[in-house]
Amino acid sequence: MHMIHNVDEHEQNNLAVLFDADNISKNYVKAIMDACARYGRAIIKRSYGDWTDARLQGWGPVFREFAIKPIQQFMFTTGKNITDSAMTIDAMDILHSKDVDVFILVSSDSDFTGLATRIREDGLKVIGIGGKITAPAFINACDEFLILENLVEDATDKSAGVNLDESVPAIEQGSSQNIQVQGRELLLRAVKTAQDENGFVKGAALGVALRRLDPAFTPKTYGVFKLADFIELFPDVLELQGRRTATDPTYKSKL
Repeated sequence: MHMIHNVDEHEQNNLAVLFDADNISKNYVKAIMDACARYGRAIIKRSYGDWTDARLQGWGPVFREFAIKPIQQFMFTTGKNITDSAMTIDAMDILHSKDVDVFILVSSDSDFTGLATRIREDGLKVIGIGGKITAPAFINACDEFLILENLVEDATDKSAGVNLDESVPAIEQGSSQNIQVQGRELLLRAVKTAQDENGFVKGAALGVALRRLDPAFTPKTYGVFKLADFIELFPDVLELQGRRTATDPTYKSKL
C-alpha cells in the first residue's frame, strides 16, 4: 500500500494527471500543469476525447508542449459518454499498478464522483480541477479541489507582474455578506476540528482542516490571498499568539 505524502512538505509524489477533454479547454492546460507541479512529479499525463471531433481540434501543439498522451475514444453511440468510461477504466488500471501517489482528475463532470471516492478508498490522494460550475458531489469527493477560473486568474496576475499581497480580488457587492457568513461558519467548524484541549490551534493544522471540510476552499473566495488574512476577517473567532510572520503561527480560540 502507498504511503500518502504531505504535499505541504514538498515531497516528490508521483502524479497521474488525467484530462477529460470534453470538459476542459486546451487553453487552460498551462495553468493546470503549473498547479500540478506543486504536488509532485507527473509521471502519467493523459487526455481523453474523440480527436476526430471538430470541437477538440487544436490539441496537437498542447500534447507536444506538455508531453501529454492523447487517448482516442470514438463516439460510436449518440448520448453515451465514452470518454468518461475510458478515463475511469484507465484510472483503475493505474490505481492497481501501485506506481502513483496522487491522482489529479481534470474535469467539471460530476460523473467522476464515484471514481474519486474509489481512489480515496485505497488511501491515495485525489486532487480535482474544474470550473465553478462543478457539482458539489464531485468537489467533496476529492481531498482538494482547485477552481479552474482561479488558476487562470493566478497565472494571468503573475505574468503581468501583479503583487498579490497588495492586490485584492473584487467580490460582487450583492453576494459579499452571504460569502462572509459562509466563511465564518467554515472557520468555526475548522477550529473545532483542529484546536487542542486548551483552545490553541496551529495555522498549518487549521489550513488542513479547512481543506478537508471544503475541498474547494481558497482565501480568494473571501477577497484575500493568504490564510492569515482570511483568519483576520473574523477577529471574534481566533486571536493570534505571537508574531504574524511566524512560519506556523499559533491561534487561540475566542469562543
